[in-house]
Amino acid sequence: MNIFSTTSLLITVIAAMFSCAASCAPDHVTTSDQSVVDDAFVHGYTHNMVTDVIDGKNYRTISIQCVNTGTHIDNFDNEFRGFSVWTRDLYWGGLGWFQAGGPEVINRYKTSLQALITCKNRNKADGHVANWPLNNGRYYIPQAWCTGGAIAEGFYPYDSESQADFLLLAHMYWKVSGDTEYIASIWDDIMYVTKNIEVMDTNGNSLPDNLWGSYDYQGLGQDQEEPLMSAKASAAYKAVSELAKLTGHTDEAKRLSALAAKVRKQLNKPVSEGGLWNPLPDGGGYYVNFRSIKKGHESIDEKFIPYENLVPMFFGMMEKKQIASVFSILDGGFSKYYDLKWGPMYVAPAAHTSNSVIDCSTTPWLGFLDVYLRSKNGWTNNRSRIYKMLMDHAYDIPAAPFTEGAGIEGNLTGGAGRAWDNGNFFHCLINGIYGVEKTADAIILTAPTPMTDFPLTELKAIQWHEAQYDIKWLGEGSKIAGVTLDGVRVASSAGRYRLTKRSEVHSVVVKLR
Repeated sequence: MNIFSTTSLLITVIAAMFSCAASCAPDHVTTSDQSVVDDAFVHGYTHNMVTDVIDGKNYRTISIQCVNTGTHIDNFDNEFRGFSVWTRDLYWGGLGWFQAGGPEVINRYKTSLQALITCKNRNKADGHVANWPLNNGRYYIPQAWCTGGAIAEGFYPYDSESQADFLLLAHMYWKVSGDTEYIASIWDDIMYVTKNIEVMDTNGNSLPDNLWGSYDYQGLGQDQEEPLMSAKASAAYKAVSELAKLTGHTDEAKRLSALAAKVRKQLNKPVSEGGLWNPLPDGGGYYVNFRSIKKGHESIDEKFIPYENLVPMFFGMMEKKQIASVFSILDGGFSKYYDLKWGPMYVAPAAHTSNSVIDCSTTPWLGFLDVYLRSKNGWTNNRSRIYKMLMDHAYDIPAAPFTEGAGIEGNLTGGAGRAWDNGNFFHCLINGIYGVEKTADAIILTAPTPMTDFPLTELKAIQWHEAQYDIKWLGEGSKIAGVTLDGVRVASSAGRYRLTKRSEVHSVVVKLR
């Protein structure tokens, strides 16, 4: 071999190495700081990837879990296996999967939206299903669907929460993809589902009350108003308003923005004035569990449920004083809500058996949401303690991380490997603790939130467009002293640093003080 052919071969090899650097990278973010990261991605996402065939067309999506009663489901190499897909699982899990994975995650969520639209078009409210009394002739996003696009009638074909989840998912897809063209192509469906939420308000106060569905073991029905669905309705109206601006529907954008604000205002009125906020004598308060609005039998269920307070907080329904009050209530009842046999935390009182009681973690995702919200709101009390509890219970079922808990049957069936819980782990970790967020326009870095007893040094293989980012944190503290990208200093704006290189491999160093 002569020198020219040797040189040519060397150039070819080097070029292949650089070409492969991003494309051959791991398909998810990695870090030596958290040993559970690889398992969380494999069991929560990779093992939950499925392909549904509806009306002869393939739809790639994400099933709910990969483990049942501590045993892996068979045929992980076959995406065409049997499964169920839950709409809210797609939304809550997507918060983390968009951050933790690469372009395949974005593609899979696009086809999930398409599948949900197909299911909606098969799911008419005509009163023929016993556990679905609604009969208004409209078509609804189901709570869940099973193989072949079958509406999961054993659950709740009409689930009020799922209407909002679909809209929030569409907005989240656009936020990370920038795919305005696709949003425009499904605009009629987006507006149809938005109307589904609007018609749930039967008394004109803007809060949805014609509810139906399961809110983590608590069944809700007609003539009820409750904080979670009200918060999601407001958030969905706001999200669709933003999408309306993008697609040139100016009047609709203004109308939905005003409606979102109206819901938020009504939700935060005291219960004595028709709202869902229960003021306390000390000046604090919390959202009640629900209001029954049956004529002649109006009543308030005043129980404090973490689920019904943290979700509205996540969707921006609360002022600072309200946030502080809710966290104070949670901290004041720490042994009740967190220090449980299978970890934090308790959700709703309904449908439990004498076996399950409340000595379990019903949904670890809520614990991760709690830590995330404490991080974003600067509430340091118990933040690291709760996170450590979640990590200590990560392998209650050895096969996969983040067990669901004892559940309503009182068995540690786990539902481990759930797309939902594992996705929220990544959302809490990447967005809440490391302060990294991917959008369509940039990777945004903000000040991290270190957790006691857990290192905060690196995130590798962050996939963004055709690029890969490897980020290191140096020094102590929770404030950023400076950021460099491939050795070049990155400018900041209000404490935010934007990374915008869309191809090749990049090294980022964040210096803390």
